Amino acid sequence: MNAEQRPGPIASIGVVGGGTSGYFAALSLKRAFPAIHVAVIESPDIPIIGVGEATTTLMPPFLHVELGLDIVELWKAVRPTFKLGIRFEWGLPPDYSFAFPFGDADPITAAALDGDLTRQSLISLLMHEQRGPMVRGPDDQVLSLLGSLKFAYHLDNAPFVRFLAKAAADRGIEHVPMTIDEVRLSPDGQRVTALVGRERQVSCDFYVDASGFRSRLMGQALGVPFQSYASSLFCDRAIVATVPQQGGIAPYTTAETMNAGWCWNIPVRGENHRGYVHSSAAISEDEALAELRAKNPGLGEPWTVRFRSGRHADFWKGNVVAVGNAYGFVEPLESTALHMVIIELAYLRAGLERANDPGALSRSIAYANRNVGGHWDYLRWFLALHYKYNRRLDTPFWQAARNEVDTSGFDELVSRVREGGPSLTFEGSRFTHLDPAFGLSGIMTMLVGQHFPHGGGPPSAAVREAFEKTHAGHQRVLRWALPQAECLEILERDPSHLRDFATSPRSWCTGPKERMLVPVDADQPARLEDG
Repeated sequence: MNAEQRPGPIASIGVVGGGTSGYFAALSLKRAFPAIHVAVIESPDIPIIGVGEATTTLMPPFLHVELGLDIVELWKAVRPTFKLGIRFEWGLPPDYSFAFPFGDADPITAAALDGDLTRQSLISLLMHEQRGPMVRGPDDQVLSLLGSLKFAYHLDNAPFVRFLAKAAADRGIEHVPMTIDEVRLSPDGQRVTALVGRERQVSCDFYVDASGFRSRLMGQALGVPFQSYASSLFCDRAIVATVPQQGGIAPYTTAETMNAGWCWNIPVRGENHRGYVHSSAAISEDEALAELRAKNPGLGEPWTVRFRSGRHADFWKGNVVAVGNAYGFVEPLESTALHMVIIELAYLRAGLERANDPGALSRSIAYANRNVGGHWDYLRWFLALHYKYNRRLDTPFWQAARNEVDTSGFDELVSRVREGGPSLTFEGSRFTHLDPAFGLSGIMTMLVGQHFPHGGGPPSAAVREAFEKTHAGHQRVLRWALPQAECLEILERDPSHLRDFATSPRSWCTGPKERMLVPVDADQPARLEDG
C-alpha cells in the first residue's frame, strides 16, 4: 500500500485506552497507515500501573524494526534489563529448578543425559551462571552477543508508557483525555458510532478497544460473550509489590511455586518486582500476603490485581477490534500479555489492508477471529501443563491442580510423549503451533523440566557426541561472559552495541525471526518466523 493511501473508507481510528497495549496499537497503525488520523482516547481517572513487565523475544524486533523506535532513546528513557528466559522453581521438591531459555535449545537430550536442563543451551548456561549477553576476552576487549543470542526485555511499566506516549505525540497521534460515559451503537447494535464523555463526543470510522479488563467496547458495549478458562487456570488474583534487590540483576524472570499459586520475580534496575498469583478460592488475601511477606523481607506497599483468565468470543466485530486484556488474558506465567498484543496487531494490520473490498474484509475478519482465538486457546492448554505436572508442593491447591486442571486440548500430545517419549518432530500434529516462544519445543521443555514420566530410549552415541561437542563450545564462551550489571554499564558508556543490534543485517532483530507474518490473502496460512 502506498504511504499516502489508507484502507478503504477508514479515515480515522480511535484507540480506547492509553496503556502499553493502546500505545502499541496507535504506533503500529500510524506506521502502517500514515494517512489515517489516529487518536488515543485515555481517561485521566485511570492511573498507569507501575509494575515490572516481562516480555518475550517478539518485543525487540517489534519495538525497533516494526515500530521504528530508537533503541538508544528507549534505553535512556526506560532503562530495561535483559531477560534470557524464565527460571522455574517448579516440578520437583524441595529445591529443584529448571530453565526455559529463549532461542535454540536441546532440552530433551540435556534431560536424558543429566537429569536436568542446565546444559540445554548457551543461554541456559548464562542464566545458571547469572551472566548476560556480552563477553570480555583475555585482551580486555568487549564483544557483544546481542545480535546472535535471543533475549527479551524486563521493563518498568510507568516509564515505558511515558516513552511510548512521547513517541506517539512525536508521530502526530492525537491524545484525547476523556472519560467515556456512553458508547453509542448503530441501530443493529453491531458497530460503534460514537464515544460520549462529559465535555466532548468522539466519532471515528474504526476503534481499537485497549481498555484492559473493562473491555469497554467489545465486552460492555457490543456484548461479545466471554469464554472462561477457569477449568484450566484456577488463579484469579495477584498481590504485587517491590522488594530490595539482593545479589545483582538476574538475567531472567523467576516463577516460584507458592502454596496457592506462584510468584513472579522481575528484576529491573535497583529493585525487584514481585507478584503472588493465587486462587482466591484456595487462600485468603491476608494469608497470601503473609506468605509473600515471609519470603520477601522488605516488601513494599502491596496492591491487589483481580483478573479472570479467558477470552471474548470475537477479536474483531463490526468496526471494533479488542487487543490485550480487553480481548483475552491468561495469567502471566509465560509473559504472554504483550506477546499476544504484538500478534493481534499483525492480524489487525493485515485485515485493514483489505478494508476497501467488503467481501475480502469479511473473510479477513473471520480469519482473524478464528486464528487469534485459537492462539489464545493454545496458550490456555500450554499453561495448564504447568499446573498439571508440578509436584513441588503438596498443598490442597496443588493437589487440586494435579487432579482437576483441564488439559484436554493437549491430551493427544501428552499421550504421545508418555508412550513414545518427547520429540520435536511429531509429524502431522496439530499441536505444532506457530509460536517461537511457546511452540513444540516449549511444550517439551515444560514436560521434561517437570520430569513428566515418558517412554523413549537414551540418546544415540552420535547425538551424545554432538551434544558434548556443542557444550564444549558453550563453555568456552561462558568463561568470558559478564554479569548483567556490567553489561548494562558497558552499554551506557558505549551504546553503539545497541545500535548495531537494532540495525545490523546480521542481527536476529532485523532478520525474519520472531516476526508474525499474516497474509493479506486470508486464504493463506499465517506463520511466525523463528529463523
